[in-house]
Amino acid sequence: MEGPIPPIRRHREVRTVTFRLFFAAVLLVYSLPAFAGEVPVSLDEAVRSAVEKNLDLRVETYNPAISDTDIRKARGIYNPRLGALVDHRGEDAPLDTSGSLMERRRFFDANFSTDFLLSTGATASAAFTNLWSRSSLGVGSITTQGTSITSFVEPKLSLTVTQPLLQGFGKEVTEQGITVASFGKESSLLQWRNAANTTTAAVRDQYFALIKARENLQSRKAALAVAQELEAGNQARVRAGVLASVELLDSEFGLSQREVDLLTAEKNVRDASDRLRATIQYPPGSDLLPADAPKAEPVGITEEQAMKTALATRPDLRIAQVDLKTQEFNTRVAGNAALPSLGLTGSAGLEALGSGYPDAISDLASARTPFWSVGLSFSYPIGNDAAEAALAASRLRARQADARIRSLEDSIRLDVRTAIRALDTAYRQIESAQKGVALGEARLNSFIKRQKVGLAVSKDVLDAEANLTTARETLAAARADYQGAVTQLWKATGELLERQGLTIDDKTIDTLAWKGSR
Repeated sequence: MEGPIPPIRRHREVRTVTFRLFFAAVLLVYSLPAFAGEVPVSLDEAVRSAVEKNLDLRVETYNPAISDTDIRKARGIYNPRLGALVDHRGEDAPLDTSGSLMERRRFFDANFSTDFLLSTGATASAAFTNLWSRSSLGVGSITTQGTSITSFVEPKLSLTVTQPLLQGFGKEVTEQGITVASFGKESSLLQWRNAANTTTAAVRDQYFALIKARENLQSRKAALAVAQELEAGNQARVRAGVLASVELLDSEFGLSQREVDLLTAEKNVRDASDRLRATIQYPPGSDLLPADAPKAEPVGITEEQAMKTALATRPDLRIAQVDLKTQEFNTRVAGNAALPSLGLTGSAGLEALGSGYPDAISDLASARTPFWSVGLSFSYPIGNDAAEAALAASRLRARQADARIRSLEDSIRLDVRTAIRALDTAYRQIESAQKGVALGEARLNSFIKRQKVGLAVSKDVLDAEANLTTARETLAAARADYQGAVTQLWKATGELLERQGLTIDDKTIDTLAWKGSR
Protein backbone atom coordinates (compact mmCIF):
# COMPACT_ATOMS: atom_id res chain seq x y z
CA MET A 1 0.00 0.00 0.00
CA GLU A 2 1.30 3.48 -0.93
CA GLY A 3 2.20 5.65 2.07
CA PRO A 4 1.07 9.21 2.76
CA ILE A 5 1.89 11.83 0.10
CA PRO A 6 4.88 13.98 1.07
CA PRO A 7 4.12 17.72 1.61
CA ILE A 8 6.40 18.85 -1.26
CA ARG A 9 4.75 16.46 -3.70
CA ARG A 10 1.26 17.43 -2.46
CA HIS A 11 2.08 21.11 -2.99
CA ARG A 12 3.39 20.37 -6.48
CA GLU A 13 0.25 18.46 -7.43
CA VAL A 14 -2.02 21.23 -6.12
CA ARG A 15 -0.02 23.76 -8.11
CA THR A 16 -0.26 21.59 -11.22
CA VAL A 17 -4.02 21.19 -10.91
CA THR A 18 -4.45 24.94 -10.35
CA PHE A 19 -2.40 25.75 -13.44
CA ARG A 20 -4.36 23.26 -15.52
CA LEU A 21 -7.64 24.82 -14.48
CA PHE A 22 -6.29 28.28 -15.29
CA PHE A 23 -5.02 27.09 -18.67
CA ALA A 24 -8.36 25.43 -19.47
CA ALA A 25 -10.19 28.66 -18.63
CA VAL A 26 -7.85 30.76 -20.79
CA LEU A 27 -8.16 28.28 -23.64
CA LEU A 28 -11.93 28.37 -23.38
CA VAL A 29 -12.06 32.18 -23.38
CA TYR A 30 -9.57 32.82 -26.16
CA SER A 31 -9.83 29.77 -28.34
CA LEU A 32 -13.49 28.95 -28.66
CA PRO A 33 -14.85 32.35 -29.80
CA ALA A 34 -11.98 32.80 -32.24
CA PHE A 35 -12.44 29.49 -34.01
CA ALA A 36 -16.17 29.04 -33.46
CA GLY A 37 -17.07 30.25 -36.96
CA GLU A 38 -14.51 29.54 -39.65
CA VAL A 39 -15.19 30.69 -43.19
CA PRO A 40 -13.36 28.82 -45.96
CA VAL A 41 -11.84 31.16 -48.54
CA SER A 42 -9.77 30.25 -51.58
CA LEU A 43 -6.77 32.22 -52.75
CA ASP A 44 -8.54 33.37 -55.91
CA GLU A 45 -11.53 34.56 -53.88
CA ALA A 46 -9.23 36.47 -51.55
CA VAL A 47 -7.43 38.17 -54.46
CA ARG A 48 -10.68 39.11 -56.21
CA SER A 49 -12.10 40.51 -53.00
CA ALA A 50 -8.98 42.62 -52.48
CA VAL A 51 -9.05 43.97 -56.04
CA GLU A 52 -12.69 44.99 -55.61
CA LYS A 53 -12.71 46.19 -52.00
CA ASN A 54 -9.20 46.96 -50.71
CA LEU A 55 -9.21 50.54 -49.43
CA ASP A 56 -5.65 51.38 -50.50
CA LEU A 57 -6.38 50.15 -54.01
CA ARG A 58 -9.69 52.00 -54.03
CA VAL A 59 -7.79 55.23 -53.41
CA GLU A 60 -5.77 54.52 -56.56
CA THR A 61 -8.96 53.66 -58.46
CA TYR A 62 -10.13 57.28 -58.45
CA ASN A 63 -7.10 58.52 -60.42
CA PRO A 64 -8.18 57.20 -63.86
CA ALA A 65 -11.56 58.90 -63.44
CA ILE A 66 -9.84 62.13 -62.44
CA SER A 67 -7.58 61.81 -65.50
CA ASP A 68 -10.69 61.44 -67.68
CA THR A 69 -11.96 64.78 -66.42
CA ASP A 70 -8.56 66.34 -67.24
CA ILE A 71 -8.85 65.11 -70.85
CA ARG A 72 -12.39 66.44 -71.11
CA LYS A 73 -11.27 69.77 -69.69
CA ALA A 74 -8.37 69.99 -72.17
CA ARG A 75 -10.68 69.27 -75.11
CA GLY A 76 -12.63 72.35 -74.11
CA ILE A 77 -10.27 74.42 -76.29
CA TYR A 78 -12.42 73.39 -79.27
CA ASN A 79 -15.67 74.57 -77.70
CA PRO A 80 -16.93 77.52 -79.75
CA ARG A 81 -17.63 80.75 -77.92
CA LEU A 82 -20.82 82.63 -78.68
CA GLY A 83 -21.13 86.34 -78.13
CA ALA A 84 -23.91 88.89 -78.35
CA LEU A 85 -24.01 92.66 -77.96
CA VAL A 86 -27.02 94.93 -77.74
CA ASP A 87 -26.12 98.58 -77.40
CA HIS A 88 -28.07 101.84 -77.59
CA ARG A 89 -26.26 105.14 -77.47
CA GLY A 90 -26.86 108.73 -78.47
CA GLU A 91 -25.36 112.21 -78.60
CA ASP A 92 -26.49 115.77 -79.21
CA ALA A 93 -23.76 117.63 -81.13
CA PRO A 94 -23.82 121.45 -81.71
CA LEU A 95 -23.33 122.52 -85.34
CA ASP A 96 -22.43 126.16 -84.62
CA THR A 97 -20.79 128.17 -81.88
CA SER A 98 -24.03 129.59 -80.62
CA GLY A 99 -25.43 126.15 -79.93
CA SER A 100 -28.77 127.02 -81.50
CA LEU A 101 -28.40 124.39 -84.18
CA MET A 102 -28.06 120.83 -82.93
CA GLU A 103 -27.66 117.43 -84.54
CA ARG A 104 -29.08 114.60 -82.60
CA ARG A 105 -27.67 111.19 -83.32
CA ARG A 106 -29.03 107.87 -82.07
CA PHE A 107 -27.39 104.48 -82.64
CA PHE A 108 -28.52 100.96 -81.93
CA ASP A 109 -26.31 97.86 -82.30
CA ALA A 110 -27.44 94.22 -82.28
CA ASN A 111 -24.37 92.07 -82.95
CA PHE A 112 -23.77 88.32 -82.82
CA SER A 113 -20.48 86.45 -83.15
CA THR A 114 -18.82 83.10 -82.61
CA ASP A 115 -15.14 82.26 -82.13
CA PHE A 116 -13.59 78.81 -82.43
CA LEU A 117 -10.21 77.15 -82.66
CA LEU A 118 -8.98 74.94 -85.49
CA SER A 119 -6.59 72.01 -85.04
CA THR A 120 -3.93 73.81 -87.10
CA GLY A 121 -3.75 76.49 -84.42
CA ALA A 122 -5.84 78.95 -86.39
CA THR A 123 -8.54 81.01 -84.73
CA ALA A 124 -11.68 81.81 -86.70
CA SER A 125 -14.38 84.31 -85.96
CA ALA A 126 -17.73 84.74 -87.68
CA ALA A 127 -19.74 87.85 -86.90
CA PHE A 128 -23.03 89.41 -87.91
CA THR A 129 -23.37 93.06 -86.94
CA ASN A 130 -26.33 95.39 -87.25
CA LEU A 131 -26.11 99.14 -86.87
CA TRP A 132 -29.18 101.31 -86.84
CA SER A 133 -28.40 105.05 -87.09
CA ARG A 134 -30.76 108.04 -86.86
CA SER A 135 -29.80 111.72 -86.92
CA SER A 136 -31.89 114.87 -87.01
CA LEU A 137 -31.33 118.63 -87.10
CA GLY A 138 -33.13 120.96 -84.75
CA VAL A 139 -32.99 124.38 -83.06
CA GLY A 140 -32.12 124.25 -79.40
CA SER A 141 -33.76 121.34 -77.76
CA ILE A 142 -36.91 121.40 -79.85
CA THR A 143 -36.99 119.84 -83.27
CA THR A 144 -38.61 122.09 -85.79
CA GLN A 145 -41.28 120.77 -88.02
CA GLY A 146 -39.99 119.77 -91.39
CA THR A 147 -36.48 119.33 -90.09
CA SER A 148 -34.46 116.81 -92.11
CA ILE A 149 -34.25 113.36 -90.47
CA THR A 150 -31.66 110.90 -91.72
CA SER A 151 -31.73 107.19 -90.82
CA PHE A 152 -29.98 104.10 -92.17
CA VAL A 153 -29.33 100.46 -91.36
CA GLU A 154 -25.88 98.93 -91.94
CA PRO A 155 -25.73 95.11 -91.54
CA LYS A 156 -22.40 93.32 -92.01
CA LEU A 157 -21.50 89.62 -92.24
CA SER A 158 -17.79 88.75 -91.83
CA LEU A 159 -15.40 85.85 -91.35
CA THR A 160 -11.88 86.35 -89.98
CA VAL A 161 -9.15 83.72 -89.77
CA THR A 162 -5.74 84.06 -88.14
CA GLN A 163 -3.29 81.23 -88.85
CA PRO A 164 0.12 80.94 -87.12
CA LEU A 165 2.80 79.85 -89.61
CA LEU A 166 5.74 79.21 -87.25
CA GLN A 167 5.16 79.47 -83.51
CA GLY A 168 1.86 77.85 -82.58
CA PHE A 169 1.43 76.04 -85.89
CA GLY A 170 0.17 72.46 -86.08
CA LYS A 171 -2.15 70.05 -84.35
CA GLU A 172 0.55 68.81 -81.98
CA VAL A 173 1.05 72.28 -80.53
CA THR A 174 -2.65 73.11 -80.50
CA GLU A 175 -3.59 69.95 -78.64
CA GLN A 176 -0.71 70.02 -76.17
CA GLY A 177 -3.03 69.98 -73.17
CA ILE A 178 -5.10 67.10 -74.60
CA THR A 179 -2.01 65.01 -75.34
CA VAL A 180 -0.46 65.58 -71.92
CA ALA A 181 -3.78 64.73 -70.25
CA SER A 182 -3.99 61.52 -72.34
CA PHE A 183 -0.49 60.57 -71.22
CA GLY A 184 -1.63 61.25 -67.66
CA LYS A 185 -4.60 58.92 -68.14
CA GLU A 186 -2.33 56.18 -69.50
CA SER A 187 0.01 56.63 -66.55
CA SER A 188 -2.86 56.51 -64.03
CA LEU A 189 -4.09 53.21 -65.49
CA LEU A 190 -0.60 51.75 -65.19
CA GLN A 191 -0.29 53.06 -61.64
CA TRP A 192 -3.52 51.25 -60.82
CA ARG A 193 -2.06 48.03 -62.22
CA ASN A 194 1.09 48.56 -60.19
CA ALA A 195 -0.96 49.09 -57.04
CA ALA A 196 -3.12 46.05 -57.88
CA ASN A 197 0.01 43.91 -58.25
CA THR A 198 1.25 45.14 -54.88
CA THR A 199 -2.11 44.41 -53.26
CA THR A 200 -2.27 40.96 -54.84
CA ALA A 201 1.23 40.19 -53.60
CA ALA A 202 0.19 41.25 -50.08
CA VAL A 203 -2.89 38.99 -50.25
CA ARG A 204 -0.82 36.00 -51.34
CA ASP A 205 1.78 36.59 -48.63
CA GLN A 206 -0.88 36.97 -45.95
CA TYR A 207 -2.83 33.97 -47.22
CA PHE A 208 0.18 31.67 -47.00
CA ALA A 209 1.23 33.27 -43.72
CA LEU A 210 -2.19 32.22 -42.36
CA ILE A 211 -1.62 28.68 -43.65
CA LYS A 212 1.78 28.66 -41.98
CA ALA A 213 0.29 29.90 -38.69
CA ARG A 214 -2.39 27.21 -38.77
CA GLU A 215 0.18 24.50 -39.52
CA ASN A 216 2.26 25.75 -36.61
CA LEU A 217 -0.85 25.59 -34.45
CA GLN A 218 -1.31 21.93 -35.37
CA SER A 219 2.35 21.30 -34.55
CA ARG A 220 1.89 22.92 -31.14
CA LYS A 221 -1.23 20.83 -30.49
CA ALA A 222 0.73 17.70 -31.34
CA ALA A 223 3.54 18.83 -29.04
CA LEU A 224 1.06 19.41 -26.23
CA ALA A 225 -0.42 15.92 -26.76
CA VAL A 226 3.06 14.37 -26.45
CA ALA A 227 3.76 16.35 -23.29
CA GLN A 228 0.40 15.39 -21.78
CA GLU A 229 0.98 11.72 -22.54
CA LEU A 230 4.48 11.92 -21.07
CA GLU A 231 3.18 13.61 -17.92
CA ALA A 232 0.39 11.08 -17.46
CA GLY A 233 2.79 8.18 -17.92
CA ASN A 234 5.30 9.67 -15.46
CA GLN A 235 2.63 10.18 -12.81
CA ALA A 236 1.46 6.57 -13.21
CA ARG A 237 5.01 5.26 -12.96
CA VAL A 238 5.77 7.44 -9.91
CA ARG A 239 2.66 6.13 -8.20
CA ALA A 240 3.75 2.59 -9.08
CA GLY A 241 7.12 3.31 -7.53
CA VAL A 242 9.14 2.55 -10.65
CA LEU A 243 10.12 6.17 -11.38
CA ALA A 244 11.67 8.81 -9.20
CA SER A 245 9.36 11.72 -8.45
CA VAL A 246 12.00 14.18 -9.65
CA GLU A 247 11.18 13.09 -13.20
CA LEU A 248 7.83 14.85 -12.80
CA LEU A 249 9.60 18.21 -12.69
CA ASP A 250 10.82 17.85 -16.28
CA SER A 251 7.51 16.61 -17.66
CA GLU A 252 5.50 19.25 -15.75
CA PHE A 253 7.76 22.05 -16.91
CA GLY A 254 7.65 20.77 -20.49
CA LEU A 255 3.87 20.53 -20.35
CA SER A 256 3.60 24.10 -19.03
CA GLN A 257 5.84 25.40 -21.83
CA ARG A 258 3.79 23.70 -24.51
CA GLU A 259 0.53 24.96 -23.10
CA VAL A 260 1.86 28.53 -23.31
CA ASP A 261 3.22 27.84 -26.80
CA LEU A 262 -0.23 26.69 -27.86
CA LEU A 263 -1.77 29.96 -26.68
CA THR A 264 0.87 31.88 -28.63
CA ALA A 265 0.20 29.80 -31.74
CA GLU A 266 -3.54 30.47 -31.49
CA LYS A 267 -2.84 34.18 -31.12
CA ASN A 268 -0.67 34.08 -34.23
CA VAL A 269 -3.49 32.43 -36.19
CA ARG A 270 -5.96 35.11 -35.11
CA ASP A 271 -3.49 37.88 -35.97
CA ALA A 272 -2.80 36.38 -39.41
CA SER A 273 -6.52 35.98 -40.08
CA ASP A 274 -7.17 39.60 -39.07
CA ARG A 275 -4.43 40.90 -41.35
CA LEU A 276 -5.83 38.99 -44.33
CA ARG A 277 -9.37 40.06 -43.49
CA ALA A 278 -8.33 43.72 -43.40
CA THR A 279 -6.61 43.46 -46.77
CA ILE A 280 -9.51 41.77 -48.56
CA GLN A 281 -12.10 43.77 -46.60
CA TYR A 282 -13.91 40.69 -45.35
CA PRO A 283 -16.57 41.44 -42.70
CA PRO A 284 -15.54 40.67 -39.11
CA GLY A 285 -17.09 38.05 -36.87
CA SER A 286 -15.45 34.87 -38.12
CA ASP A 287 -12.02 33.46 -38.83
CA LEU A 288 -10.79 32.83 -42.34
CA LEU A 289 -9.94 29.24 -43.17
CA PRO A 290 -7.64 28.84 -46.20
CA ALA A 291 -9.27 26.43 -48.62
CA ASP A 292 -6.17 25.98 -50.78
CA ALA A 293 -3.19 23.96 -49.64
CA PRO A 294 0.26 25.27 -50.58
CA LYS A 295 1.74 23.38 -53.51
CA ALA A 296 5.44 23.21 -54.14
CA GLU A 297 5.35 22.77 -57.89
CA PRO A 298 8.15 23.87 -60.22
CA VAL A 299 7.24 27.09 -62.02
CA GLY A 300 8.77 26.05 -65.33
CA ILE A 301 10.05 29.39 -66.66
CA THR A 302 13.53 30.26 -67.82
CA GLU A 303 15.38 33.38 -66.85
CA GLU A 304 15.32 34.57 -70.46
CA GLN A 305 11.55 34.17 -70.70
CA ALA A 306 10.99 35.89 -67.36
CA MET A 307 13.26 38.77 -68.35
CA LYS A 308 11.51 39.29 -71.69
CA THR A 309 8.08 39.28 -70.00
CA ALA A 310 9.19 41.67 -67.29
CA LEU A 311 10.61 44.23 -69.74
CA ALA A 312 7.36 44.11 -71.71
CA THR A 313 4.76 44.14 -68.92
CA ARG A 314 6.16 45.66 -65.72
CA PRO A 315 3.78 48.54 -64.88
CA ASP A 316 6.47 50.67 -63.24
CA LEU A 317 8.66 50.42 -66.36
CA ARG A 318 5.73 51.29 -68.59
CA ILE A 319 4.96 54.29 -66.36
CA ALA A 320 8.54 55.46 -66.86
CA GLN A 321 8.17 54.98 -70.62
CA VAL A 322 5.00 57.08 -70.63
CA ASP A 323 6.88 59.77 -68.71
CA LEU A 324 9.61 59.72 -71.39
CA LYS A 325 6.97 60.10 -74.12
CA THR A 326 5.52 63.03 -72.23
CA GLN A 327 8.89 64.75 -71.85
CA GLU A 328 9.82 64.19 -75.50
CA PHE A 329 6.47 65.62 -76.56
CA ASN A 330 6.95 68.65 -74.31
CA THR A 331 10.41 69.15 -75.85
CA ARG A 332 8.92 69.31 -79.35
CA VAL A 333 6.30 71.80 -78.20
CA ALA A 334 8.94 73.88 -76.41
CA GLY A 335 10.99 73.88 -79.64
CA ASN A 336 8.00 75.30 -81.48
CA ALA A 337 7.54 77.96 -78.80
CA ALA A 338 11.12 79.14 -79.43
CA LEU A 339 10.34 79.95 -83.10
CA PRO A 340 9.47 83.49 -84.29
CA SER A 341 5.82 84.44 -84.33
CA LEU A 342 4.57 84.71 -87.90
CA GLY A 343 0.85 84.90 -88.55
CA LEU A 344 -1.36 85.09 -91.60
CA THR A 345 -4.59 87.00 -91.14
CA GLY A 346 -7.41 87.11 -93.60
CA SER A 347 -10.97 88.33 -93.50
CA ALA A 348 -13.84 88.57 -95.93
CA GLY A 349 -17.46 89.43 -95.79
CA LEU A 350 -20.47 91.32 -97.06
CA GLU A 351 -21.91 94.63 -96.01
CA ALA A 352 -24.96 96.58 -97.00
CA LEU A 353 -26.60 99.92 -96.43
CA GLY A 354 -30.28 100.75 -96.52
CA SER A 355 -32.79 103.17 -95.14
CA GLY A 356 -34.74 100.30 -93.62
CA TYR A 357 -33.83 96.89 -92.30
CA PRO A 358 -35.62 94.85 -95.02
CA ASP A 359 -33.91 96.90 -97.72
CA ALA A 360 -30.52 96.48 -96.04
CA ILE A 361 -30.90 92.71 -95.69
CA SER A 362 -31.94 92.45 -99.32
CA ASP A 363 -28.87 94.47 -100.30
CA LEU A 364 -26.68 92.17 -98.14
CA ALA A 365 -28.13 89.09 -99.79
CA SER A 366 -27.31 90.45 -103.22
CA ALA A 367 -23.58 90.37 -102.36
CA ARG A 368 -23.00 93.54 -104.35
CA THR A 369 -20.66 95.08 -101.76
CA PRO A 370 -18.12 92.55 -100.52
CA PHE A 371 -14.96 93.39 -98.60
CA TRP A 372 -11.74 91.45 -97.84
CA SER A 373 -8.31 91.83 -96.37
CA VAL A 374 -5.15 89.73 -96.03
CA GLY A 375 -1.90 90.37 -94.15
CA LEU A 376 1.12 89.03 -92.30
CA SER A 377 2.30 89.80 -88.79
CA PHE A 378 5.75 89.04 -87.39
CA SER A 379 7.31 89.32 -83.95
CA TYR A 380 10.37 87.88 -82.22
CA PRO A 381 11.83 88.85 -78.85
CA ILE A 382 15.48 89.84 -78.98
CA GLY A 383 17.41 87.17 -77.10
CA ASN A 384 14.34 84.93 -76.58
CA ASP A 385 15.83 83.76 -73.25
CA ALA A 386 12.57 82.51 -71.75
CA ALA A 387 11.71 80.19 -74.66
CA GLU A 388 15.29 78.96 -75.03
CA ALA A 389 15.50 78.20 -71.29
CA ALA A 390 12.19 76.32 -71.40
CA LEU A 391 13.46 74.27 -74.37
CA ALA A 392 16.71 73.44 -72.58
CA ALA A 393 14.82 72.38 -69.45
CA SER A 394 12.52 70.12 -71.50
CA ARG A 395 15.50 68.45 -73.14
CA LEU A 396 17.12 67.83 -69.76
CA ARG A 397 13.92 66.33 -68.35
CA ALA A 398 13.65 64.03 -71.39
CA ARG A 399 17.24 62.83 -70.88
CA GLN A 400 16.53 62.37 -67.19
CA ALA A 401 13.48 60.24 -68.01
CA ASP A 402 15.53 58.15 -70.44
CA ALA A 403 18.22 57.57 -67.81
CA ARG A 404 15.53 56.58 -65.31
CA ILE A 405 14.25 53.94 -67.74
CA ARG A 406 17.71 52.44 -68.20
CA SER A 407 18.21 52.36 -64.43
CA LEU A 408 14.81 50.73 -63.93
CA GLU A 409 15.56 48.12 -66.59
CA ASP A 410 18.74 47.16 -64.75
CA SER A 411 16.77 46.95 -61.51
CA ILE A 412 14.14 44.74 -63.18
CA ARG A 413 16.79 42.37 -64.48
CA LEU A 414 18.19 42.14 -60.97
CA ASP A 415 14.71 41.53 -59.52
CA VAL A 416 14.06 38.69 -61.96
CA ARG A 417 17.40 36.98 -61.38
CA THR A 418 17.03 37.33 -57.61
CA ALA A 419 13.47 35.96 -57.68
CA ILE A 420 14.47 32.93 -59.76
CA ARG A 421 17.37 32.12 -57.46
CA ALA A 422 15.14 32.55 -54.40
CA LEU A 423 12.59 30.23 -55.98
CA ASP A 424 15.17 27.50 -56.57
CA THR A 425 16.55 27.88 -53.04
CA ALA A 426 13.09 27.76 -51.46
CA TYR A 427 12.24 24.61 -53.40
CA ARG A 428 15.36 22.88 -52.13
CA GLN A 429 14.60 24.05 -48.57
CA ILE A 430 11.27 22.21 -48.72
CA GLU A 431 13.03 18.96 -49.58
CA SER A 432 15.50 19.45 -46.73
CA ALA A 433 12.72 20.38 -44.27
CA GLN A 434 10.72 17.27 -45.19
CA LYS A 435 13.72 15.11 -44.39
CA GLY A 436 14.10 16.97 -41.10
CA VAL A 437 10.50 16.18 -40.16
CA ALA A 438 10.94 12.51 -41.01
CA LEU A 439 14.11 12.36 -38.91
CA GLY A 440 12.40 14.20 -36.02
CA GLU A 441 9.45 11.83 -36.03
CA ALA A 442 11.75 8.81 -36.00
CA ARG A 443 13.86 10.20 -33.15
CA LEU A 444 10.77 11.06 -31.07
CA ASN A 445 9.25 7.61 -31.52
CA SER A 446 12.58 6.08 -30.55
CA PHE A 447 12.92 8.14 -27.37
CA ILE A 448 9.29 7.50 -26.36
CA LYS A 449 9.90 3.74 -26.58
CA ARG A 450 13.22 3.99 -24.74
CA GLN A 451 11.71 6.19 -22.02
CA LYS A 452 8.98 3.65 -21.36
CA VAL A 453 11.60 0.94 -20.66
CA GLY A 454 13.82 3.24 -18.65
CA LEU A 455 16.54 3.79 -21.25
CA ALA A 456 15.74 7.53 -21.62
CA VAL A 457 14.55 10.28 -19.31
CA SER A 458 11.72 12.74 -19.74
CA LYS A 459 14.09 15.49 -20.87
CA ASP A 460 15.24 13.33 -23.77
CA VAL A 461 11.66 12.87 -24.95
CA LEU A 462 10.87 16.56 -24.57
CA ASP A 463 14.02 17.57 -26.42
CA ALA A 464 13.18 15.17 -29.25
CA GLU A 465 9.64 16.52 -29.37
CA ALA A 466 10.95 20.12 -29.42
CA ASN A 467 13.24 19.23 -32.30
CA LEU A 468 10.34 17.69 -34.19
CA THR A 469 8.15 20.75 -33.59
CA THR A 470 10.96 22.97 -34.85
CA ALA A 471 11.34 20.75 -37.92
CA ARG A 472 7.60 20.92 -38.63
CA GLU A 473 7.58 24.70 -38.29
CA THR A 474 10.65 24.87 -40.52
CA LEU A 475 8.74 22.87 -43.14
CA ALA A 476 5.71 25.17 -42.82
CA ALA A 477 8.00 28.20 -43.17
CA ALA A 478 9.73 26.63 -46.20
CA ARG A 479 6.38 26.09 -47.93
CA ALA A 480 5.32 29.66 -47.19
CA ASP A 481 8.71 30.98 -48.32
CA TYR A 482 8.38 29.06 -51.58
CA GLN A 483 4.99 30.61 -52.26
CA GLY A 484 6.46 33.98 -51.33
CA ALA A 485 9.23 33.38 -53.86
CA VAL A 486 6.61 32.54 -56.51
CA THR A 487 4.81 35.77 -55.63
CA GLN A 488 8.00 37.79 -55.98
CA LEU A 489 8.77 36.18 -59.35
CA TRP A 490 5.34 36.99 -60.82
CA LYS A 491 5.54 40.46 -59.32
CA ALA A 492 9.00 40.91 -60.84
CA THR A 493 7.68 39.91 -64.27
CA GLY A 494 4.60 42.13 -63.87
CA GLU A 495 2.08 39.35 -64.51
CA LEU A 496 0.87 38.62 -61.00
CA LEU A 497 -2.75 39.54 -61.74
CA GLU A 498 -2.85 37.34 -64.83
CA ARG A 499 -1.27 34.44 -62.94
CA GLN A 500 -4.13 34.76 -60.44
CA GLY A 501 -6.64 34.50 -63.27
CA LEU A 502 -7.51 38.22 -63.39
CA THR A 503 -7.35 39.74 -66.86
CA ILE A 504 -8.26 43.39 -66.38
CA ASP A 505 -8.25 45.71 -69.39
CA ASP A 506 -8.25 49.50 -69.31
CA LYS A 507 -12.01 49.66 -69.91
CA THR A 508 -12.61 47.54 -66.81
CA ILE A 509 -10.40 49.83 -64.75
CA ASP A 510 -12.35 52.82 -66.07
CA THR A 511 -15.58 51.13 -65.03
CA LEU A 512 -14.22 50.55 -61.54
CA ALA A 513 -13.07 54.16 -61.41
CA TRP A 514 -16.41 55.70 -62.36
CA LYS A 515 -18.27 53.17 -60.21
CA GLY A 516 -16.20 54.31 -57.25
CA SER A 517 -16.96 57.97 -57.99
CA ARG A 518 -20.73 57.55 -57.70
